[in-house]
Amino acid sequence: MRLFVLVLLFSIAACAPVEVKDTDDTGVELVWPDPPQEARIRYLYSLHEPGDIGIRPGMFSRFVQIFVGRERQGMLRPYAVAADDELICVVDPGLKVVHLYMTKQSRYEVIRDADGEDLMSPVGISLGPDAIYVADSAAGKVFVFDREGKHLQTISDLTRPTGIAFHPQNQRLYVTDTIENRIAVFDGNGTQHYAFGTRGRAMGEFNFPTTLAVRGDSLFVNDTMNYRIQRFTLDGSPVASFGEIGDSSGQFALSKGLGIDDQGHLYVADALSNYIQIFDEDGRFLLSFGGMGGAVGHFRLPGGVFVYGNKIFVADTENRRIQVFEYVGGET
Repeated sequence: MRLFVLVLLFSIAACAPVEVKDTDDTGVELVWPDPPQEARIRYLYSLHEPGDIGIRPGMFSRFVQIFVGRERQGMLRPYAVAADDELICVVDPGLKVVHLYMTKQSRYEVIRDADGEDLMSPVGISLGPDAIYVADSAAGKVFVFDREGKHLQTISDLTRPTGIAFHPQNQRLYVTDTIENRIAVFDGNGTQHYAFGTRGRAMGEFNFPTTLAVRGDSLFVNDTMNYRIQRFTLDGSPVASFGEIGDSSGQFALSKGLGIDDQGHLYVADALSNYIQIFDEDGRFLLSFGGMGGAVGHFRLPGGVFVYGNKIFVADTENRRIQVFEYVGGET
């Protein structure tokens, strides 16, 4: 009877909803810009391993940890992140895995392979309503999984896929093929419909593009080695661009992550300056937050940025964590 009660308690704990902290461990609220200015960005929490967001191993996993040894569940080199109400997904090329934090189910899973084909360098991730899309730059493929981590299909014929974004409105998957300096566009069945871009500096051309963001009828491309962000229509027609090389506000040294929120604010992570810069859709600089370091709210080589609702997820690569912030409103 006692064993049954313990099993029941473990089962209830494993199904409990995830709770996250809304301040750092010191209880001090971190906001940007500094007071007395009105806060626009607020730090929420950091994620390194499942326990950081209240996900605890089930009874069987605990048994394995005690008698066999604990399997590593922390991140080594988180590079990109995607999230919604049910999932936080992190690609980790250091461990060659995808971390799945199933927040509503209070479960943690890891994707290591696609039907026996090991992941080699997962660097891009995007979520669809029924799928998880993973760009593997070394394999030259996009692997498609269901939301439980089961492999569904593989998209090949790519050279070095990096950035990836699924657009729920037109059901198209946009993939940056960095070495080819182009964006390839696929449907939900993995069929390529068209591609656009070539090497160069003119509008519509790229110099090693990386991350992507989609919103409404616009596609934003991080044209990394041209030190700019380009805006396109969904069919690949160039609209505008902004940015230049430098280390001042509105300039880029090595831009990596790119995200966009519902208000049209663009968030660009610069790995060398260790700041997240915020722009409006027309490229006007609004605000930055971060800085070099290991404390909360600081970064070491930030990678991917993803925005869901008012939450901003940043892959803080060398600090081995995802930091989560909140856009609290107001005119930036």
